[in-house]
Amino acid sequence: MYFIREFKEEDLYEVLNIANESLTESYAPELFLDIHRLWPRGFLVAVARDIIGFIAGSKQNREARILLLAVKGIYRGKGIGSALMRRFMSLSKSEGILSVRLEVRTTNFKAIEFYKKFGFNIISYVPNYYTNGDAAYIMWREI
Repeated sequence: MYFIREFKEEDLYEVLNIANESLTESYAPELFLDIHRLWPRGFLVAVARDIIGFIAGSKQNREARILLLAVKGIYRGKGIGSALMRRFMSLSKSEGILSVRLEVRTTNFKAIEFYKKFGFNIISYVPNYYTNGDAAYIMWREI
């Protein structure tokens, strides 16, 4: 069993480990703290005994942006990413957010299908978006 709660600063290194294991880009610890500082409710963690996944977002005006979503390897495919996404969408709606956007690697087919399952559509293509030169799709949906 697991539960979802807001990120706390003492979660930083567990979240950073999951990010380093799961994501292609590398992120400085300060980035996670900045994300949390700007929208504390938009940074959620899934906790079993330890943190097993997280979603972090930002908001501007009436649009939220999913910045990072990752689940620890051995817990993937068990609905944790979906639970984090549902909670993020629910809290966004409760704060008056009207739409959500995100960026995803064009080669990350599993993630693209995951986001489509949640009603996201590809709205544009951005070449050389990532530091290694990979392109991204911008995906978007109304709430």
